Order: sequence, then structure tokens, then C-alpha cells
Amino acid sequence: MISALTMGGCGKIDTNPELSFIEIQKDVTELTGHDVCWNNSLEECDFSDCLINILENGLNSELAVYIALFNNRNLQAIYENLGIAKAQLVQAGLLKNPIFSFSYRFSTKSAITDLIDMSLLQNFLDIILIPLKKKVAREELEATKAMITTQILDIIAQTKIAFYILQATEQIRHLKKEALLSAELSYEVALRLRKAGNIKDLELSQERSLYEQIKLEVASLEIEVLQAREKLNVLMGLWGNQINWKFSFNLPEVPLNEENLDDIENCAIASSIDLHLSYKDMLATAAKLGIDTSRLVFPQIAAGPSIQRDEGVWYVGPAFALAIPFFDFGQANAAAAQAEILRQWNHYTALAVEIRSSARSVRFNLLNALRQAQYLKQVIIPLAEQITSYTLLQYNAMQLGVFTLLITKQIEINKKIHAIETQRDYWIIKTELETLLNGHMMQKNSSKWVKMEKMF
Repeated sequence: MISALTMGGCGKIDTNPELSFIEIQKDVTELTGHDVCWNNSLEECDFSDCLINILENGLNSELAVYIALFNNRNLQAIYENLGIAKAQLVQAGLLKNPIFSFSYRFSTKSAITDLIDMSLLQNFLDIILIPLKKKVAREELEATKAMITTQILDIIAQTKIAFYILQATEQIRHLKKEALLSAELSYEVALRLRKAGNIKDLELSQERSLYEQIKLEVASLEIEVLQAREKLNVLMGLWGNQINWKFSFNLPEVPLNEENLDDIENCAIASSIDLHLSYKDMLATAAKLGIDTSRLVFPQIAAGPSIQRDEGVWYVGPAFALAIPFFDFGQANAAAAQAEILRQWNHYTALAVEIRSSARSVRFNLLNALRQAQYLKQVIIPLAEQITSYTLLQYNAMQLGVFTLLITKQIEINKKIHAIETQRDYWIIKTELETLLNGHMMQKNSSKWVKMEKMF
């Protein structure tokens, strides 16, 4: 028995989680088309030269995601959970080291031989529980893989959304600067007219108030652009001279129509990694119940050889140690575990309901944003440009004043800003939809970003 235990303890142990990460890589590539890389060494991966070449050519959303997946250190830190889970799986299959006890008792009389007592005990409860412990560890490894996949999907979605927000904010800032020039011109005209006595102080103050308000809005948008860039810098892991990147600030065009989304609820449920993760947690909890109860009722079932010397004679034989459950039979532990499983089951059910609701909401919001974006592009913006054009003709014919022309231009710019906001919202919601159908329901961060941006 001792030789068997020794050979079992000296066998080759594989704690490398590379195969598990390869499975994650394959899943992510199939879901998103993006590759992921794990730099699991202490040496820094020299990505600087490659980064500079990429950034010099200008960023788009796909390149931003590529950099984030390779260079985001928080994501690299999350990958280390895979190594921890794999090590715990290996540990679950290992026996605990046997306990060797030795006692030496000498006599106060020289005629009596000293007593020597030795024993080597192994807790056989650990051997019995190994299959169950390995099952728990395997479930936790699978749960870790699912968790890492959701984190990758989350980074992809967050990077895309941050990039769309940056593009929209930059476009809006340019339009607001046009509006500022228009308001400045209107105010300068009002100053000249007031000096000539053609308008009253009220009208002059109104023109100045509009001009000053737009100045504040432009300044706020400049700060928003910087904040949006910093959000992307964090997601992409950039610092130093890497942050001076350029990008195209034109949002992608909204498509003419959207694909059929009638079965989106069932698709979201069927592909949900979040549900899979919650289910794995339940399985792991249920398996832990048997381990915890067994250890509580019988904390020790040990056996092994015992050797004793008495009066110069050696005695050899088996030894046993057994904890007797007189007071605690594990009732409280079983009740707590049952409550925990029920709690997780209710959470699992609630998560399924929330995913279905999210699928319906995303579908409605996406179609609504698509219709609004198309209507603004095809009807509202052309109409506003047409009104500005007709107003300019009448201004040239001296039938309308300069203030009317400038106000009309301001209205046109505001409608274009509304169109950009709707276009941005469409792509944010589209990203949420893609992430949901890939298996992960994003938190409400993106919708908060939309509400925050609408303030401007």
C-alpha cells in the first residue's frame, strides 16, 4: 500500500491550462471572428513596434478591438483564473500526505528497555472523496472557461461601443463648431445693428445668450472627446506615446433594413453562456454538498501500519483512527446547502427571464433606432437643407433678414446632430444584440452611455 501511495504521489502532474485556453480561443473565433492571445509568462511581450505601425494608419472599431484583445492587461489577468482552476482540478485528484507519528519513552530504571511507538496513517476519506472532488473541480474549470469567454465578449462590446461614442462625439463637436461660427456671426451682426439703433437691447442680449451657450456646449464636447479617448486608451491598454492615435470620426452608415429577429428570444436563450455559467455553478454547489457533509460527519477515517517496541520486542500491526459522529450528523450543513442550491436555481430562472426580456427590448430598440435613423437621413435632413437653401435665396433677394438665415442654419445643424445621435444609438444597440446572441448579456453600461450622451 505504501509503495502504491508513493508512486501515485510521484507521478507526472500536468497543470498546464493551455488546452483549455485553446478551446476558449476556438469558441471566441467562431462567435466573433476575433483571435485572442494569452501572454502567460512574466516576460513582457514586445508589442510596441507593432502597435505604433497600427496606430499610425488610423484606428477603426475592428482595429481597436484587435488591440484590446491583445493588449488589455485586465483581460490578461482574467486568463490567469484558468491556471488557478486547472491547478485546483489537479489538486482535487491528489491524495493528502500520510501522517507519520513517532514516540520515544525512556524508563527511569536502567533495567527496563525504552519504549518506541511508530505509526503511518492515511486518511481514507480523502481517497473515497477524490472522484467527487474531481467532479467539483471539473465543473469549476468549465465555469471558469465560460466566465472568461463572457469577459472577452464584454471587452469586445465595450471597445466597439466606446469607439462609436468617440466617433459620434467628434462628429457632433464639428457640427457644434459650425453652429458656434454661425452664432458668432449672428452676434456680430446684432452688435452692428444695435450700434446703428436698428434693434433693441433685448434682441442683442438674446443673440449673445445663444452664442455663449453654444460656446459652453463646444467646450463640454471637447472634454467628452478626451474622456472617450481615455476610455479607449484603458480598454486598449495604451500609454505614453501610444495615445496619440488618429481615427476616422465618421460612423458607419445605418443599413436599409435589419435581418429577421422574430426568433431572437429562443436564440438568446439557446446561445447564452451566462445561463451555462449559472448552471455549472449549481452543479458545483450540489457536488460540494456531498463532500462537505461527509467531511463534517466523518472528518477522519485513517488507517495504516503501527510499530511498537516493548521490552526489547517489536510489535507490528494495523492501526485505525475513526471520528465518531455523536453530536453533528450534518443536518445543518445539508439544510444550508439545499437553501443555496434553491437560491441558485431561482437566480438561474430569473436570469433566463431577464435574457428573454433583454432580447425583446434590444430587438425593439434596434428596429426603432433603424427607422428613426433612416427617416432622419431620407426626410428630415434633406428637408432642413432645403429650407436653408430656400431661406438663403430669399435672403439674397433681400426678402428675409440675416437673423432668419442664421437661425435656419442652426436648426439644420441641430437636426444633423440628432441624426448622428440616432446613428450612434443604432450601432450601440446593434453591438448589444450581437453580444447577446453570442451568449452574453451586457450590463446596463452601454444604455447609460447613450443617456449620458443625449444630454449634449
